[in-house]
Formats: sequence, C-alpha cells, structure tokens
Amino acid sequence: MIALIKRSLAARIASMLAALFFLEVVVLTVVYQQQSRLMAIASAVLLILLLILLLWAGLRYLIIRPILELKRLACKIGSDKERSNINLSGRRDEIGSLSRILLATEKEVERQQQELVSLAEKMDAERRLDPLTTLHNRRHLYLEAPRQFAMAHRLGFEISVMMIDLDHFKRINDTYGHAAGDKVLVEVAEALIKQGRAYDLLIRFGGEEFTLVMLNCDQEQSLQIAERIRKDIESLQIVYADAGRIPVTCSIGVCSGKNMDMEKMILIADESVYQAKETGRNRVHHGGCGA
Repeated sequence: MIALIKRSLAARIASMLAALFFLEVVVLTVVYQQQSRLMAIASAVLLILLLILLLWAGLRYLIIRPILELKRLACKIGSDKERSNINLSGRRDEIGSLSRILLATEKEVERQQQELVSLAEKMDAERRLDPLTTLHNRRHLYLEAPRQFAMAHRLGFEISVMMIDLDHFKRINDTYGHAAGDKVLVEVAEALIKQGRAYDLLIRFGGEEFTLVMLNCDQEQSLQIAERIRKDIESLQIVYADAGRIPVTCSIGVCSGKNMDMEKMILIADESVYQAKETGRNRVHHGGCGA
C-alpha cells in the first residue's frame, strides 16, 4: 500500500483526503460532545476552513509547484535560455516520470542541435571548397575577403590582388583530354599553395583562373611573388599517361593599393591578365597602385 502511494499521485491525494476526513470526523465528534451546539457549529466551520487551507497547501506542494517547474523546463527545451535546475526526477510518481521524460527530451534535443550545427558547419565548409583542387572557391572569397580588406583598411596595410590565368588551357584539354587538364589544375594549385602565406587567400576563381589576395603586400613584393609563381608553374613536370610532359605556363595580373575596394582591385588585376596575354603570355603585368 505504501509503495502504491509513492508511485501514484492520485493515490497520494486520495490518502491525504482520507486522512483529513478522518481527522475532521474525530475532531468534530470531540467538539460536539464537549461544547454547546452553536460552539460546535462554529468550530466545525473553522475546522473545515483549516482543512481546506491544508488541502490547498498539500495540493500546491504535490501538484501545482512541480507542474509550474515542468512548464518552465518544457518552455526552455530547444532554446538558448539557461536550463532550469529542477530536482523532480527523484520522485517515483507521475510527476517524477514526466520530469525524467522532459529531461531526457532536453538532452536529446540538445544532442540533435549540436549535430545540426556540426552538419551545417560541414556543409558550409564544403560549399566553400573547390572539389577538384581542394582550394577555396569564389564563394569563400566573397565571404572572407571583405573582412580582410576591412582589417587592412583599419590598420593602413597595403593589399595586393593577383589573378593567375593558365595559358592555352583549352588546348591542353583538347590535346591531352580533360582528365589531363584536371591533373594540371591540381598540380598548379599545389604549386600556388607553396608560394602563398598562411594568412593569404588562395582561390580557384573559376575554370583555369586562380586568385591570390595578399595582405600587407606592396607592389614590389607582389611582383616578386608573382614572378616566382610564374617560374614555378612554367617548370612543372606534369606527366599524364603516355602523353609525356604537358607544358604549362600562366599569365599573371596584379593590383596593389591601400583603401581600395575589393571588386575594383579584382577588376584591375583581371584586366592586367589580358595585358599580359596580349604582350606574349607567360609573363606578369602589374596594373599599378591605387589608393
């Protein structure tokens, strides 16, 4: 019987009401026997009011307060609000069972939220990567470069933007096949990684074109880096199947400046690439410095 009362909220309330009823009968019997009828009625009314107050206090302790705590917990599940520090799971009745279910639900929701955040970060990282070369793509450039430009403008750093375009890449695809062209892009990307600094942005801009954004890099430094890149690409020993060595060269356009808009610098560097191609390819052309 005691175990049933501990496990069942309804049994606990019923036992509490039975105890109050029994107490009321006993007290009224005693009062009625020892006092006048009027005094007995007055005492009975006061006793009933007292018993109602005790009943309310008991119900509030057993039901109302725990339900309010469970409501606060339920409202915070899945939100960023601080979790309720409730301690109802030790109860063996329906309230304790519901508390344990809500706490388990909260943990499961938190786990799923963490999985979703991890999945979203992974998907965002994949959307920023070029699957062939594993370099960052144009999406990453337009998401990250504005922050670097803002920092450079704030600190007064000069920025250089380099556009690197492989010469006659269509001819490579037509002559050796697209698989050979893919291998050329991969090895060129590896060569660019060796020349870039850890805090530079190296991007596969599209097709056979790459972009390098270099912070705190002036015109002289950018020309030196561009020339090293040009020589590295020209000296690549790329062999595919039985085709022998695939010759690869590139034309590089550079723009350097302070407090310049990113789009403007990319446009100047891209125009400089065409200047390099028009003057013979396999060379570097600097578009000048701006402010």
